[in-house]
Amino acid sequence: MEHRQINENYQRIAEDLIQNEPELAYIKDSRVRIAYLESDQAKKADADKLVLGECEKVQAKNKWAINYDFTITLFKKNLVGLSADQIRIVMFHELLHVGIEPGPEGDEIYSVRKHDLEDFKLIIDKYGTDWSKAARKAR
Repeated sequence: MEHRQINENYQRIAEDLIQNEPELAYIKDSRVRIAYLESDQAKKADADKLVLGECEKVQAKNKWAINYDFTITLFKKNLVGLSADQIRIVMFHELLHVGIEPGPEGDEIYSVRKHDLEDFKLIIDKYGTDWSKAARKAR
């Protein structure tokens, strides 16, 4: 059974990114609440592609128990061998999935943004095309 728990280190990384990365200013300027979790399970997207992290919107029916708008989960077993800088890049990537739009009465409408070419270009421009290769070779 998978176990997920709040990870204060991931929260500090995310808060620093939100404060200092211009691409995330929309999060800083919002009322969004994000829980930063660590899973003890490995996750795969398919037979051989590891999932390092995921961003999920908390469903309305679960708000009574979960006082957050989003959860960002990093998968501990899949991060083995990544440096602190590489984990920071994974968190940056997951934060880009947090979608916030203005609502009709001054409220905020939340959604999970899908990957698009601009997101990938942003990460490549900031960190290069091979940001994760060094860690993967070390295994």
